[in-house]
Amino acid sequence: MRVEKREAKNGNQYRNYVFSKKKCDKCPLKGQCKVGKGKTHSYSITQASEKNRSRLEFEASEKFQERLKIRHRIEEKNGELKEAHGLGRADSVGLFAMELQMYFTAFVANIKRITKLIALAG
Repeated sequence: MRVEKREAKNGNQYRNYVFSKKKCDKCPLKGQCKVGKGKTHSYSITQASEKNRSRLEFEASEKFQERLKIRHRIEEKNGELKEAHGLGRADSVGLFAMELQMYFTAFVANIKRITKLIALAG
């Protein structure tokens, strides 16, 4: 058996355990083992970094689940701004220019919604 270790830029550690095919064929636990099922006789383990572990814990929390329930409403608005109002393509170069484009696009979309609501109410 050999162990291949690697660390990613995000801090996660990966270990890949590679086993001999001959030894796997003779193993008494071959029927229960997950290692020899595919073409390679290996098993991979990922150890999340502290930063990623805290993110995974937050995603499992109830607060995150509540935020996830309303996310689709926000994403619908973002999709509308990108598809119908041209926010998917930058008009100018730079972060400040993109912020301005985003603010003006959102302003125009909100004015359109307000005029539509006024027309329905009146």
